[in-house]
Amino acid sequence: MSTQEELLDAITWVAAQGWTPATGGNFSARMPQGYLITASGRDKTRIQAEDLLLCDAIGLVLDGTGLPSAESELHAALYRLDADIGCVLHTHSVAATVLSRRHPEGVRFTGFEMQKALQGNRTHDASILLPVVPNSQDMADIAAAVKAKWPMPWGFLVAGHGLYAVGEDVATCRRHLEGLEFLLACVLEEERWQR
Repeated sequence: MSTQEELLDAITWVAAQGWTPATGGNFSARMPQGYLITASGRDKTRIQAEDLLLCDAIGLVLDGTGLPSAESELHAALYRLDADIGCVLHTHSVAATVLSRRHPEGVRFTGFEMQKALQGNRTHDASILLPVVPNSQDMADIAAAVKAKWPMPWGFLVAGHGLYAVGEDVATCRRHLEGLEFLLACVLEEERWQR
């Protein structure tokens, strides 16, 4: 399966989870010429190859029609920041959005078996912090906040916005995204029951 096919498959799966409401979310994969990214305003439940744009390392469109996602600049900044990032998947789940507002210092996971889905973790006994960066309509501001807290090996939350998962390739990024979304849902449910 090509990188483009893997990315389309991941987007379709993510959309089926309900994590891309109202055309939200954006998804990209590194390519030799730059990166593939979803075009702005596309319904992720009906994503097709023509909904992906090829951009260069600074985010200029090389191939495809339409405008790149409004957050393309942040994807480009992530690829420039870390050569090991091969994919970025960004969702707008309820759990990620709510918890990013409730925990501006970051969301901590402790004692969950699913923590082992995150590359480098071999035990549920670890305590893991998923960082939160402030939201902004200026992607350069978010990129600067991410750079200041780097490294963030599995991703980060943007306050009141959602989750950005990263990985060395589409499959790893998708696993990180699924694991983090599960962990966020668990924390949200625990907090609900603690009230």
